[in-house]
Amino acid sequence: MKSLILLHGLCGSPQYFAQLEPLLDAEVHAFTLPGHAGTEVGPNTMDQFADWVIEEIRLRDLDRPFVLGHSFGGYVATNLVRRYTGELSGFGLIHSTAAADSDEAKEKRNAAIQQVIEAGVKPFIDGMIPNVFSSDSDPALIQQAIAIGYEMTVEGIVNAQQAIRDRENEVNTIETTDLPGLFIYGSKDPNMNEERAFLGASRHTKAIIPFSHMGMMESPEEEAKIMNEWMQEVEHGKV
Repeated sequence: MKSLILLHGLCGSPQYFAQLEPLLDAEVHAFTLPGHAGTEVGPNTMDQFADWVIEEIRLRDLDRPFVLGHSFGGYVATNLVRRYTGELSGFGLIHSTAAADSDEAKEKRNAAIQQVIEAGVKPFIDGMIPNVFSSDSDPALIQQAIAIGYEMTVEGIVNAQQAIRDRENEVNTIETTDLPGLFIYGSKDPNMNEERAFLGASRHTKAIIPFSHMGMMESPEEEAKIMNEWMQEVEHGKV
């Protein structure tokens, strides 16, 4: 059975995939990224986050796994595609984008960094997490994601935000790679539009679901079906 790595988003944890993971037709490894979920403070560059992931893959002796990343995890995945192509079988951006931050987005990240330094973790999480769900999302899921976010440290948030802010534009990476890719976009994502979600994805598999940025929590069955079908097609050389 093929190995599948799941990488969670900013201020998240493998708990984001708790309902999704049992539905996947693969040997699933949901990594806890450094600085998240109570772990030691992580690095502050995307290269270093990607290096950590590839070392975990090697330590676990996983043979060319698929790597699917949600949001921030997707940024790590595209870095892996560019720098470690030969160690992957395919990649996925789950409610993510290959594009870099705009100048406006970088300023917002700088403001977020300042906010968390001045006010601490809880006010930052209380403001951030509800804004990645849609207005009709289940309040219980929002509270679950907030509780996960509370496990962060100030330093962990600051470092991850810096890595995201300064990441490379990977649109050309995914346009030109020979690796098969999967892109899932939620049409109710309050911070993403379809164009940005699918930048560079013309040669890859694309799917739109009627949920928010947190579709893997809101509709694990639908996302699992998309992922399983894609992995099967890759295994049989159909994509």
